[in-house]
Amino acid sequence: MYTQLFGHYLLNKGIIDADELHAALTAMTRIKPKLGAVAIDAGYMTAAQVEEVHEAQHTADMRFGAIAVSKGYITEEQMLELLARQKNSNLVLGQALIDFGFLDHKHFEEALKEYKKSASYSDDPEDQQMEREMLTVLGIDKMKDSDFYGNYILLFIRNLIRFLGDDFSLAGVSRNVTVSMNYACCQEMKGPINAAVALGGTEMGFIGIAARYAGENLTEADGYTKACVGELLNLQNGLFAVNMSNQENMEIELSPQESKEKLMINIPENGIAINLSFSFGDIKIAVIKED
Repeated sequence: MYTQLFGHYLLNKGIIDADELHAALTAMTRIKPKLGAVAIDAGYMTAAQVEEVHEAQHTADMRFGAIAVSKGYITEEQMLELLARQKNSNLVLGQALIDFGFLDHKHFEEALKEYKKSASYSDDPEDQQMEREMLTVLGIDKMKDSDFYGNYILLFIRNLIRFLGDDFSLAGVSRNVTVSMNYACCQEMKGPINAAVALGGTEMGFIGIAARYAGENLTEADGYTKACVGELLNLQNGLFAVNMSNQENMEIELSPQESKEKLMINIPENGIAINLSFSFGDIKIAVIKED
């Protein structure tokens, strides 16, 4: 969730614009964070030190870590730790922004420090902190049925990252309005919790969901594409039902998925539609819980 939260922060602060964020998100799938960005994130090196090491690499055929150690900026142990951290995707967005020239190391360092400060990071597990921040960003923590919406949406975002990828940004939240989806799959939950859910978006967004989930190159919103999106929605709702059974002893039934086109949904005040912008297109998840 780091990518979505940090991207949202950069947009809100005017540090980058929507086009720059989209370009970085599109490039994320082929970028690995460089050791300099990882060292800044870990607090082991400053932006000035990273730039100095990069300059040294122009005259010495040495790896970044070896130069940083030789200059006394990091220890051998810290270098090994940074190499392990390099595999973490949390910093890919920042690296993409640096590679495109939208941010330099100095401004990345400043933005990262301010973001972590604003997020009030503590010694709690980082994922829990991010989940709390996500609920605040989406305004779910102030909703009437905040427990239900929080559990459902956090699971949905985790599943998006797990099955579709991390290259998306939060494009907005809708309540008390009518939202539209060119293509969508819908499903109802019945039992102690009664709710209706729709997953869809633009044609390209809808096809993109199916293509990522199936791992195939799909080009049209045909029956197979609709079945793939429906399967992802059913997986999400099935996992939610299992969680509620295990945690709250609630038995929730799921209706069969339905595919719809040009869907219009009235989102009440105590409902939510989240707009997400993937590199392949825009998608929405709409969730309405009955009182």
